[in-house]
Amino acid sequence: MHSLGLTPSWQLDEGDPLHGHLAEIVLPRVGVKVTDPHFEVGCLSNSQAVYLYQEHHSHSLLVCKFFGSRRQLSEEQRRDVLNHEWTNLSMTREKGFCTRPHRVVRPLSKDEDIDYVLVEDFARGHDLDYYIARAAHGGLHKQLFRKLTELAHFLANLHNRTTGTAPVDFAEASSFFQSLVDSLAADGLIDAGAVSRLRSLRDAWVSADEMWADVSVLVHGDATPTNFIFHPEDGVTAIDLERMRPADRMYDVSALAAELKHHFAWRIVQADAAEPFIRHFLRAYCEYFPNPDSIFDLVARRNQFYMALGELRIACNVWLPWEHRKWLTDEACRCLQF
Repeated sequence: MHSLGLTPSWQLDEGDPLHGHLAEIVLPRVGVKVTDPHFEVGCLSNSQAVYLYQEHHSHSLLVCKFFGSRRQLSEEQRRDVLNHEWTNLSMTREKGFCTRPHRVVRPLSKDEDIDYVLVEDFARGHDLDYYIARAAHGGLHKQLFRKLTELAHFLANLHNRTTGTAPVDFAEASSFFQSLVDSLAADGLIDAGAVSRLRSLRDAWVSADEMWADVSVLVHGDATPTNFIFHPEDGVTAIDLERMRPADRMYDVSALAAELKHHFAWRIVQADAAEPFIRHFLRAYCEYFPNPDSIFDLVARRNQFYMALGELRIACNVWLPWEHRKWLTDEACRCLQF
């Protein structure tokens, strides 16, 4: 999460190679001149090795994401992921997503020799998770509706500006679906009967013509609530574009719908409370099209499969309570019903 008010925890040692990189390369790129820079550090994400660096004199804020911490990846894979996200950020900003209200965070530098670090601007504001929590626990529904409208328009703008000519490959989505089912079965979360049911439902969707009817767009690829930051002046800022690729637009749209359902079920055990927000989000997304009503019917229909896909993906998070993970798999089955 990139948010305001993070308290720095320690100071970056002047002998650290990152100190020289930030002082000599990054600060000049953002127009900051400091004679004796000192950087205070705070952790933004332990799991992803993302840290916030604040220069003491200028108060400049920089975010460093270290791909070298991903020990399960080879050296080549770490290099590829770093360069892939750098390319995605740069390319998307070149397509016009560099100014408010719809932007992606600005990449500033990268260095494979410093633990495969990517340095980027700090995105001011609160992420969508913050507004979901306020709606669920505090009843601030209007605020969440507004943020969902902004995010729906951001995604529609991104997708429509990057529409390609190649048809969507629903076989890819079907294969990913099956890999999630296999993973959940291996964890013991679903039994052989559930595996068979899910496979049968998946096959029915593969036979549905509408699932093959769209064309590929550029998708964010990891459309979770913590990857979109909102600020009154800056609008919506997207971060974490390492999974961006050409694919079916519903990957993004339905991932958010699945997250809404999951969060209301997990936070306050009221899954149905998410439904008005999901419908609002889908309708706001369709406002960017010439015939919103007819597009909404198609989006809502295709959302059934991709939302189930999103729920299965969330269920793979082993840190979630076991019973909630099982509920997510059951909800995916309900969502897939014709």
